Order: sequence, then structure tokens, then C-alpha cells
Amino acid sequence: MKDFGSKIKDFWSENGKTIGKLLLYQFGMTFFGIMLWGATAAAQSQRIWLMLFASGFSTLFYLYLIYSVLWERGGQDRIRVDGGRAEKKPLKGFFIILAANIPNILIALIILVSQPFRGTSQSPQWGYTVNVVGRSLALLWEAMYAGVVATFSPKNPIIHVLDILPALFVGTAAYLLGLNNKRLVKLFELKQPGKKEPAKLNQPEHSVKPDQPGTSDRDE
Repeated sequence: MKDFGSKIKDFWSENGKTIGKLLLYQFGMTFFGIMLWGATAAAQSQRIWLMLFASGFSTLFYLYLIYSVLWERGGQDRIRVDGGRAEKKPLKGFFIILAANIPNILIALIILVSQPFRGTSQSPQWGYTVNVVGRSLALLWEAMYAGVVATFSPKNPIIHVLDILPALFVGTAAYLLGLNNKRLVKLFELKQPGKKEPAKLNQPEHSVKPDQPGTSDRDE
């Protein structure tokens, strides 16, 4: 048990900054998703298509941010592995993105557990309240998925579990690609032009010039 606790502690101390960056990105994408979803929800015509477009765009952008963070982390670990300073762990990216999705997992569990108490006459009031709170948290913290959820599955709680899977898949794949120095999307790769070495002039080797008249040493 102590070994497991020490491993958890080492994992958080080593990957805490990466997990915090992923949480910060989701926090920023929440506001971005709320603005897009609110703007499209107020549209008078083509509301559904606009909501789907806004939700799809914000979701893809969020997944790209996850990809960039985990690919960079995989690249950093690749350098350490090649230098013999660390052990190669292919599943490390999965555990990093899983830890970053702990708030999403907790929200999904709250909605799933309280769902049976919603909409029934014999259900306790606290069950209904917990379900409403969970769905409100999902709308605020997972606003990039709001358009998809509202369009396809507004009442089914399973959707809040399924919307975690894309982030887990992209994060795991991105880390593996970075660990193996491969890129999935070449379009976003920034290549720095190689520095060309200055051309060396082929200078002739210094040769001994023949003695010219009047320049040779005089005989003693």
C-alpha cells in the first residue's frame, strides 16, 4: 500500500504541471464554448445546425489543444528515454489525460447515480436536486459538448460518460506519437529552416616557392 501511495505521489509531482495545463485549457474552452453555444442558441433560424457547428468546432479545437500538450510531453520523455534517464512508459499519456479528466468523471458519476431519482413522484427531493446540480456542472464545465448533448441526447446520462472518451483517445495517441517522434498532422508542424554552414573556400596548400634571383641567402 505504501508503494502504491508513493507511486501516486511521484506521478503527481512529475506530471502535475501537465495535468494543470490540461485543466486550464478545458477551463478556457468552457468559456469559449459557452459564448459560441449562447450565440447560436439565440439564432432565429437554423438553430440546430448552428449549435452543432459551434459545438463541433469548439470540441475539435479542445482536442487539438490536448494533442499538442501530450505530444510535447511525449517528445520530452523521448529525450529522457534516449539519454537513459527514464524508463519508456507507453501508457503514461493515458494516465495523464485520465487524471486531467477527474472532474468530468465525477460529474458523470453524479448524473448517473442521481438519474433514477429524477422525474418520479416517489423520488426524494435530494436526488432530483443532485441531478440538477450535476447537469448544471456539466453544462458549465463541459460547454464545448453542450450543442451535441442538447441535440442528440439531452436526457440520457450515458452521453456524459461518452464525451470523456474522445479526450482519452486523443491524449493517449498524442503521447505515443510524441514518444516515437511521429506526427499525425503535418499541417501544424512548425519546421525551422536548417542553418547552413558557411561555405569553406578551397584554399591551395602553401607551397614552397622557388628561390628567385637576388633573394637567396648569400654564401658565407
